[in-house]
Amino acid sequence: MQEQNKSVALTIKRLGKNMGGGICLISLVSLLAGCATNGYDRKATTTVDAMKSGSADLALQALEQQNPDKDKDLLYFMEKGELLRMKGSYEASKETWLAADEKVRGWEDQVKTDPSKLMGDIGSFVLNDTTRRYDGRDYEKVFINLRLALDHLAIGDWDSARTEIKKMHEREAIIADFRSKELDAAKSSAESKGLKTTSFKELNGYPVETLEDPAVRALKNSYESAFANYLAGFVYEGLGEPSLAAAGYRKAIEMRPGQATLEEGLKGLDGRVRNRSPKLVDTLIVIESGSAPAISSMTLPIILPIPGRSGLSLIATPISWPVIRAADNSVVPASITVDDKPVQVALLTSVDQMARRALSDEMPGIIARSSIRAITKGVAQKAIDDNSGSLGMFGSLLSIAAKAGTMLGEVADERTWRTLPGFFSVARVKLAPGMHKILLPTATGPQLREVGVSGAYAMVSLRTSGPSLYLAQTPYNAEQAALALAAPEKPIPAAKNAKAKTTGKKVAANNKNAGNDTVAAAPAEKAATIASNTKKKAIVPVSASVSAP
Repeated sequence: MQEQNKSVALTIKRLGKNMGGGICLISLVSLLAGCATNGYDRKATTTVDAMKSGSADLALQALEQQNPDKDKDLLYFMEKGELLRMKGSYEASKETWLAADEKVRGWEDQVKTDPSKLMGDIGSFVLNDTTRRYDGRDYEKVFINLRLALDHLAIGDWDSARTEIKKMHEREAIIADFRSKELDAAKSSAESKGLKTTSFKELNGYPVETLEDPAVRALKNSYESAFANYLAGFVYEGLGEPSLAAAGYRKAIEMRPGQATLEEGLKGLDGRVRNRSPKLVDTLIVIESGSAPAISSMTLPIILPIPGRSGLSLIATPISWPVIRAADNSVVPASITVDDKPVQVALLTSVDQMARRALSDEMPGIIARSSIRAITKGVAQKAIDDNSGSLGMFGSLLSIAAKAGTMLGEVADERTWRTLPGFFSVARVKLAPGMHKILLPTATGPQLREVGVSGAYAMVSLRTSGPSLYLAQTPYNAEQAALALAAPEKPIPAAKNAKAKTTGKKVAANNKNAGNDTVAAAPAEKAATIASNTKKKAIVPVSASVSAP
């Protein structure tokens, strides 16, 4: 590609001497069009299809084949981290997402020092937005921290999960400040160029309803989520910080009012901290359904002022725009069964809605960049047409090639985190220490999983993907569970940030209990038998076909 670019540059330089600077620009567009039009949706198809079929291993192979270059981009690390998590490779997943986080922190540094550089670059004005460095959609930046927190919990490192949640809130503040500045810059740029269209609502033929859905407009922004705030409350409560936990629960309730599960998390929080039973484990069950939406390109004309010899001419210029179609949320279960008892499930966050809100917020900048790009191409095309007559047949062919290249190079930016779950739901129960059965309804039928809970707090994560169900959870200590069942009923005094070691990793211990439902477990005798046979046991994610109860 570098050699091709050098050749193009020399060709353009020679042509520019005879035909003016405009020809240089349009020739570059024509000759490089093929390098800029490979949409990400097509590129990611093999990886996403393998994931949806239930094979994380095949998806990883496809991802590596699609990214042969040594220099990996942000999307590679986000997709790979998710697939490794599905396999249960938490340490590898964590390290991969830390690499992604490092790239986003580079974006944050630029926001703090020179945000104007991030509001557009020459590539997007000359070719299309796919030539810009991909810094992640706003919700994706935040979800990197959220997924890292979940990896830490699966390893048993509650303190590191807390650190990621703190970083997540700091990142949200940086995004809020940048988006405010970007919107002002986009409006100013449009006005200075005489552009009339500044909103996607003014694009004739654009599916406005996809971005104007009431649920999408109800979101305050594209990066804060009820699930993230509720998880923050759960982690803070587990680490003995009820005041911070209360703030997280309140924020989640504010974003998803009327959800009994959320209200129960805040209700009686201080009392739960003071009086905890050793015979109950406060268990958060996270259900991840579907996949994040894809972005596709739609070409629509826009009226733009194109300069010519006789002044400005208003010309309908075709431009490609990004579109996100609404996802089907029927994959989200309304309830699950824990030890043969139904437990209500609360849908907290739709990544589909967050993605569409993100696109809605980005559209003013997209419109401004696309319009200026189209005007620039129009001016260059006019220069070619004005000079092509003196070159005879070559000039005519060059004019046709330039127009074709301009059309081929026009493509919307389809890049987005495709392996991310589409919906996040939660259920919260109090379970006796020991083994339990969870039955989850899925699109392919009910699936059964056995989980073990111990300590004061536990988290179980269930992700559906095609016919497979992936399970992750905080480490389980069978000996600790048996001792808790055999101990006399006596409240445990709260201990802030108390921790115990399990399989070489930190796990939360002596935390506090909270929840909606209480589900009985095996008797103490059975738990004691388990403890005598197995010192420690950790449940890791597995993939399996449909299993009826």
